[in-house]
This record gives sequence, structure tokens and C-alpha cells, in this order.
Amino acid sequence: MSRTFAERKEMILNALIERRGIQWLTDQAAEILGNPVFLYDISGKVLSMSHRPGDEDVWEQLIPGGRLVASNLKETESEGILSKLLDQDSPLLGKFPFSPYRFMGCRVRDKDGAVGIATIVEKEPFRKDDEELLVILCKTFLFEMLYRERTAMQTIPYFGIFRDILENTALEQDILERCKALHLEFPGTMQLIGVKGGLRQNTLSLYFARETIMNILPSAYCIVYDEGLIIVTDKRYVTPGFLNKIRSTVPGEETQIGISQPFDEIIKLRDAYEELLAIRDVNQRLGIDQPITFYEDILLYHFMEIASQGNDLRRFCRSEIRKIEEYDKKYDTSLKVSLEAYLEAGRNVQQAAGRLGIHKNTLRYRLERVEDLFELDLTDENTCFDLQFSLRMLRLIQ
Repeated sequence: MSRTFAERKEMILNALIERRGIQWLTDQAAEILGNPVFLYDISGKVLSMSHRPGDEDVWEQLIPGGRLVASNLKETESEGILSKLLDQDSPLLGKFPFSPYRFMGCRVRDKDGAVGIATIVEKEPFRKDDEELLVILCKTFLFEMLYRERTAMQTIPYFGIFRDILENTALEQDILERCKALHLEFPGTMQLIGVKGGLRQNTLSLYFARETIMNILPSAYCIVYDEGLIIVTDKRYVTPGFLNKIRSTVPGEETQIGISQPFDEIIKLRDAYEELLAIRDVNQRLGIDQPITFYEDILLYHFMEIASQGNDLRRFCRSEIRKIEEYDKKYDTSLKVSLEAYLEAGRNVQQAAGRLGIHKNTLRYRLERVEDLFELDLTDENTCFDLQFSLRMLRLIQ
């Protein structure tokens, strides 16, 4: 006996109430509607597709490997189908230009815009009330998406792609296909800028800051992620002026900006993000409180941190450092601090003395004592590098 519209509507709503996830909703919808169903977000990522017997033949043709094919999407786009789907709440009945199947599609819309598209593929003839049921299904998909995660950023087409790269939840070929389908063009040399701090407790302020940054630099890509902002932009635009504009857009003493090394492929975004996390970790461990940090500034510390896993970094330190520490403790002197300031200042006596708040002649005397007492030559490049490396390792350990 064929189910009535009311019965089918109640079954869809009950599937939502069970809170078993988007895949469960999709499978139930396919059973209720009697046809294959799939859902994808506006970045082109397939979120779910029904698993009824016989659906595999449809997916093998439409979604091979569980991915939308860029050439098929482009053909669909050229037919004007995608724009119609994304611009209206009512279902669209049409035919795939690359397939014999007809389809019925409808956007899943949050208040800020479309976050996905739900599609029924016609293996069995559509029923007259399927359109109304598809609208209800789209609302249940939205509720499930809201329950699982915020959807605000998903209205930005490239957000899903960036998140999949950052979280390593999609294959590289899938990422590249979706970038091609969305006509995303990235600079030849990019840098990733991360902004964390003062706005992390205020989501609305984060979104406002994002819009402001996009107005300052429209060619950039910017998303809200992990209670902060991450910005992909052309390396040429990473200037003191632009970084200061970001600081003025995201004010607050706690706000910190990290900048990755340059990279040339968007798939390397994950590596660049790891560098931002390293900046945050090293700054916290060393108590560094500065508003802007480039990865190059902490690269050596990051290397030491990785090397320390399963190793005692002290074994790699010059033995003279330990002897200088013992001498300072015994005679209440400041030779180690003076040596470190001198090396960190690029062996500039005037600058190092200023940082220490002492006269440059006092610093020179202390450095001569270091050379005499511990048989060190501070004019030798390798010796100075080894000593600075050792002092930085000890700083990280302590």
C-alpha cells in the first residue's frame, strides 16, 4: 500500500528526531522517496549519498569515487542549473546534461545563504508531492547540520575546501577537482596569516573582522576557523602596512598575528597552518608577548621542540654554557645573560648593552671575561652559532 503524503512527511521528521546523523537522514529519505538521494555542500564536497540496493549504479555514473566531477559540474553550471538551484528555495526539476537521469534538487539554506544542495535522482517516476517533501528534507538537513556544527562559514564556497585541507579529511585529487569546479585561482606564491586572541570569545566580532579584511584586500581568502581568522593571500601583500591594518581591525592586547613561510600550492595549506600552531606554542612556552611573529622567527625553536621528543636537549648544548652558569651562581655574576644578549643582538655591542641597561664598556669587559675564563673565541662564526643555538635550547627547556 502506497504511503500518504502525511505519513511520508512524518517519517522524515521522525528520522530527524532520532539524531543519527546526515547519512542516516539520507538513507531514510531515499527509502521514503523511493529514489536515490545525495547531499553536497557549496564547496562541491559530497556529504552523503544513499546506500539502498541499486543506488551504487547511479553513483558510479554521477559521483564516481564519492566525488563530484569538475567537468560535470562545469557543464551543469554552463546550463544555468547551479545558479537556479542556489538562488531559489523551491525545488528545481531538470535533467543532468551528462546523464540520462532526471533530478529534483533544492538548496539547503541557512539564514545567511545556501550551505548545500539536496538532490533526488529519478530511477522511479517522481510523485506529485515529492517537491514538497524535498523542501521538508532540506530543512531537516539544515537542522542536522546546525546540530553538528555551525553553518555560518559554509555559505563561503571555499570554506569546506580549506577545512578539509586543514583537517586532512579529503583526498588531494578531490581537493583539486573542487577547486577547479569553483574556478578558484590562487597566487603563485602565498602566505598564511593567522589572527588569534582578543576576539575569540566574540563570534560576531570575528565575522565583522573578516568582512573588513576582505574589503581591505578583496583578492585574499579569509575564513573563521578555530576561534580565529586565517587569511591566504599573495606573498606580495604581506607588508607591514597590511599587517598593521589587520591589527587595527582586530584590536586588543591579547591579539597575536602569525605568518607562515611562503608556499606555492593550496594543498600545502595544512603545512602552513602547522607553522601557525608552532608559532603559538613556542610563544606560549617562552613567554613571548609580541603582536606579530613570522615562522622564521621561531623556526629554530620549533626544530628544537621536535628534536626534543624522546631526547634530552641538554646533551646537544655546548659544555661551556653549563660552566658559565656555574660560575655565575658561584660568583653572582651575569656572564651568561650578557653573552646571550650579545648573540641575540647579532653581536652588536651597542644594541645588546642597551637591552641590558648597562654601558657598552661593561658589556665588553664581561665578554672578554667569557673568552678568557672558558677559552672561547667570540670572533669565530661557528663558535657563536653553537653558543647561540645552545642558549636557545636551554631557554626552550626552561
